[in-house]
Formats: sequence, C-alpha cells, structure tokens
Amino acid sequence: MDIVDKRILSFFLKDGRISQRRIASLLNLTPASLNYRFRKLIDSNILKGFKLYINPNFYGQYQLYIAFKNYKEIDADWISFKLRCLEWLNVYGIYGSSQTELKDRIEYMRKELGDPVLTYLPVQYKLKPSSLDKKIVEMLKEDPRLASSEISKKLGINTRVIEKHIRHMRFRGMILIVPEINLGRADIVIFSMFSKRIEDISPVLQECKLWQFTDGYAGITVCYADNVEGAKKYINGAREVDKDSDVMIIYDYEFKTMKQSPESTSSPF
Repeated sequence: MDIVDKRILSFFLKDGRISQRRIASLLNLTPASLNYRFRKLIDSNILKGFKLYINPNFYGQYQLYIAFKNYKEIDADWISFKLRCLEWLNVYGIYGSSQTELKDRIEYMRKELGDPVLTYLPVQYKLKPSSLDKKIVEMLKEDPRLASSEISKKLGINTRVIEKHIRHMRFRGMILIVPEINLGRADIVIFSMFSKRIEDISPVLQECKLWQFTDGYAGITVCYADNVEGAKKYINGAREVDKDSDVMIIYDYEFKTMKQSPESTSSPF
C-alpha cells in the first residue's frame, strides 16, 4: 500500500460508483496503471467488493442508531449497518416498521449486549421513491456498480435519466454504495463523529466526509484520513465547533443490503 493506493480507496469510499477511468484522470494515471492497481487491491483481499446500503426510510421503515460495548455482538435481519470501533464500541443502525417495534428491538439488544452507550432516534422523513427509483435499486442490489448504460438497456430508458435518478437518490440519502475494505490491511484511518450540531461541524469535515447518517439536526459523520495525524486535524477542528461531539475510530464495518421489496411494504409515516 502506497499513497496512490490509499487515494484509490478514498475515491471508492466517497463514491462507490465512481469509474476507474475517472479515478485514473484524477490521479494522473493511465487507465492501464489504474486497472493494475485496482486488480492488485482485489487480489490482495484489501478491496473485497461493494455493497448497496438502502436507507430504511426508502421502504417506509423507522431507523435508529445505537451503540453498545463490544464485549459481544449480535446479528439480525433488521440491522442495516455495524461500525466496529477501537473504543470498545459497536455502533448499529437498526430499523423497524413502527416505533414500538424499534423499542422491542432495543430491549432485545439490551438483554443480549447490556445497556446502550448511545441511542439516537433521528427525525424520520417520508422518502418518496418513484417507480423507476425502485426498479434501479432492485438492479443495484445485484450489482452496486452496474453501469448506468447497462441499466438503461435493461429498462429501456435513456442513460442520462438513469444517472439523474441515481444522483438524486444518493443526494437524498436514499442509497449508498459502499466498498468492502479490509481496514487492517489498508493502513488508512476511518473515524466517525456523532454530533447534535451536525450542520455546524459538517463544513469542517466536508473534505474528509465519506458517509453521513443524519436527520439534519444530529447524526453520525464517517470520515477518511491517510493517517492518524490527518484524522487528528479533522477531529480537533470539529471539536472546536462542538466540544461535546463523540469520536470513534473504526477498525471494521459492515453494511447489509435490505432484501425487502418496496411493493410489499406499507409506510408507517
């Protein structure tokens, strides 16, 4: 792993659908050189693939973020993501069809994992995916990096329309394409910050931001840095704005693709 490899991973982390040709251009590499490095990252099991994360609100589900001491872990269909942190914490994204169901699931987790260290129920927004959005998402479940041109051919719709819908879903936080990276071998730093002043700290973290789970008021921002010194710079900058923000260094993460079909779900909102 050199700095160029790290930059390649950072581009995938920020945009899991970015083309190799675009990365080559940004890094001033030939397409052949970029492809060689890309294949090497895969062959060395540093880059293990890509996952489609779907905001539970897309299917009319309530979502919640919750953290427990990581003495043990649990797994369940209603866990949408898991961030494993060095601070003896696991941060979970969970969802349910109602707030009552969420409370039941929190209680189940409490019995298995102990009392939560952090719990945050964001303001729930009713997302309104179009029928085309739903069709695109179903195709991205099979291949998160499926080219827009291929989706266009299969659906018989102009490529620019497909790209517009994908951009819209990403901008609204409906979907996220996440690279599966072996962080232990990648030698990069991924950290998260939870803040109740998300709008205030966002400008400070904009340069390093990868993913953000927020309702516009509070939430979790996940960031990238080449090394610890770089991470420290961003963390200190954010804490100058919000001294009460919580920082967690992520050593592993897991995102799940919801298998639920939109047509079978009625919205609780």
